[in-house]
Amino acid sequence: MTRRLLIPLLAALFMAACSATAPSTVDVLPVEPEGPTTWPEVEEVDMNDYPDVLTAEETTLEHDVPQSLMNSTADDGTPVELDGFRVQVFSSSEREEAVQVEDEVQRWLNGLSEGQRNALGLSEAVTVYSFYRPPFYRIRVGDFERREEATRLTSALQRRWPGALIVPDRVTIIR
Repeated sequence: MTRRLLIPLLAALFMAACSATAPSTVDVLPVEPEGPTTWPEVEEVDMNDYPDVLTAEETTLEHDVPQSLMNSTADDGTPVELDGFRVQVFSSSEREEAVQVEDEVQRWLNGLSEGQRNALGLSEAVTVYSFYRPPFYRIRVGDFERREEATRLTSALQRRWPGALIVPDRVTIIR
């Protein structure tokens, strides 16, 4: 029983010994400033050392923002690659002929008015593809998800290139 009384008594005695009876004070001596005390005494700036106009090098920004956000095209859709259709205009083993037809098709597409493009169901950017799968060079136009979408373009291309036909291909569609 004496042990039970001894432990709390020792704890109370220890706490009483640790407590201070009077607040302690620390005397702070005033510190005399050394050296200059005003800005002109501290700093001398010659404004002639700094150019008035920033050069293009100094104004270049580098950032981690994706280019689609910088161009405000983030909500223009996502490219999806899928099995679709293209219109094949030309197929031959002669490279020079394929290059010539590719240029002709590109000029023909660029010459279409906005109304003609809409009538053919074409978007603003129609891609002309040139493939070489031995032994043939092939010129194909467009990216269509369904065969029906390629039908109007095929009819228009057949007037100039009678061998134009719809072919299955791997295409990229913006959704």
